[in-house]
Amino acid sequence: MKNTYDPQLIYDVFNRFGFPIMRIDQFDRGNFAKIRAELKYDRLSVDCLLEITTKLKSMEKSENMEINIINIDMIHKTMRLNISIKREEDTVTLT
Repeated sequence: MKNTYDPQLIYDVFNRFGFPIMRIDQFDRGNFAKIRAELKYDRLSVDCLLEITTKLKSMEKSENMEINIINIDMIHKTMRLNISIKREEDTVTLT
């Protein structure tokens, strides 16, 4: 992901990884967005938490972003995340 200006792109990425988005805020900054996504778990076991973490880590790598988990709310089955798009010069490896 190059920027956060297109909310539909953010919706598509999170859906592809199994986290349907309920709300996106502050996406118009271009390199940052606040996300509230659905969780498809009735209870949050250690195995479920590992699955969530693995999916989020895969999303970070494939979409060139940093994800910070702000809150997991199992009463409403949602999680709040902040995403930051990495600058291209941050991802270039010097040889």
